[in-house]
Amino acid sequence: MMHKTGFKAAMCLATLLFAMEASAAGGDKSGPLINKAVIQQEAGKTVYWVLPGPRQLSKEVFGTPDNPKRTLKPILAEVNKPPIRELLQKLPVLVAAPEPARKTNEAETEYTVFSQPTPFSDKARPLPPDQSGFFRTTLLDRVAEDQPGKPGNTPDEVQLESWFHDPAGNKYRLEFDHVVQPPFPGYETQGGVFIDGWLHGTTGTGSPLMPKEYTRAAWWGVVDLYINDEKVDTKVAHLMTTEVVRKRDYSLALDEEMPLESSERHIPDQEHHTHLIVMPIKPTPQGPVFEPVNTAFELSNGKNQPFIHMMFEEDSIVEWQLGSQ
Repeated sequence: MMHKTGFKAAMCLATLLFAMEASAAGGDKSGPLINKAVIQQEAGKTVYWVLPGPRQLSKEVFGTPDNPKRTLKPILAEVNKPPIRELLQKLPVLVAAPEPARKTNEAETEYTVFSQPTPFSDKARPLPPDQSGFFRTTLLDRVAEDQPGKPGNTPDEVQLESWFHDPAGNKYRLEFDHVVQPPFPGYETQGGVFIDGWLHGTTGTGSPLMPKEYTRAAWWGVVDLYINDEKVDTKVAHLMTTEVVRKRDYSLALDEEMPLESSERHIPDQEHHTHLIVMPIKPTPQGPVFEPVNTAFELSNGKNQPFIHMMFEEDSIVEWQLGSQ
């Protein structure tokens, strides 16, 4: 059974992802290096374009109808800044799964799915090898905790080279601008570049609609988006290299199913994969603004997909240093 109060199903862009206050690159880059990671995937290997769809709900993360967890109201109570409060009300899945969009079983004793379309779905299309994608990113982690002040106040740095296609064959390229720290209650991102820890699920950092997953490296930042060699957008993006959370049928695992055994993984011999999401969040001097990503890929409803979620399934960790000076 689904409760419908206050929710609009049309495209459901309000169920998408992370948003940050806009800021200049900022931050003193001269601090000592704590951690470093270099990750890449060569062209011609397995890449998926993730489509919007519903998401199964983990009992461990979201509780039961009699004892719900990760609801929006108590999280909003921790927010003092009106722009961030408004953002979380419009994009609640940044931190929660609001109860009105949770379906239950017939007996109303368990949650079944979050019915609004999100990027954390089981629906995805594999891309042909000659139109898959490539990325290489370098993450420089100089602080162990988020820094006070504006989200741009961080000495962490990121370098990125990337290109990929959508299922219609359009070619995308991202240019990285600067690191940001998500200004949400409970988020702990190590200054916007995160190396060696846990994200999503019950951690409080990242959408709880993703399972809790061991993360080798992750960043949050602002990127310029090019499609077919034309600059079309500037948005907030998030990349993370994690243990494998996609099963053999490409469904997204629940927290209760993690960690996946080798035989359960989409590619059994692959121990990690990389998620890259471009979010429907436009940074402005006044703060984050909800705005669909200007993709070129048309969905079955005749509208263009409002976010980008790429899965690079055969990535390589080129370099991974902890505690370097």
